[in-house]
Amino acid sequence: MTDAAPMPPAIEQFLGSVPQPEAARALRSLCALMLSAEPALVAEIKWNAPSFTLAGRDVVTTGVNRDGSIRLVLHRGAAKAAPGTQRPSIDDPDALLEWRGVDRAIATFAEEGAVGGNADAVSHLVRQWVSTAEPTTA
Repeated sequence: MTDAAPMPPAIEQFLGSVPQPEAARALRSLCALMLSAEPALVAEIKWNAPSFTLAGRDVVTTGVNRDGSIRLVLHRGAAKAAPGTQRPSIDDPDALLEWRGVDRAIATFAEEGAVGGNADAVSHLVRQWVSTAEPTTA
């Protein structure tokens, strides 16, 4: 992941503020993976964490857990899903996702090696998730 394009300045600044060096390295790898998996994603800091939007819609958030592990949250923003919403069909053969509702799932990685070791699977999950994102309606 070290050959990846430079991080957006806001993400770079956030990564510099992460107190655990290993967690910062793992989070950097995960953010680089998000940007390479889906070029249409826009990185920003939201909810005090690196977050990614698609056409202005929140779809992925990352972060550092208290134990120093790294989280990847696939979601549809802060609001709960409307009644009757169905969980998207996501192919997760490595069972990385823990579903927390029909509109959000979390994957947790202990360290940078776990991020890199699951790079293909994570990229696949993110591309699927983004493809299920409904267009923003005005």
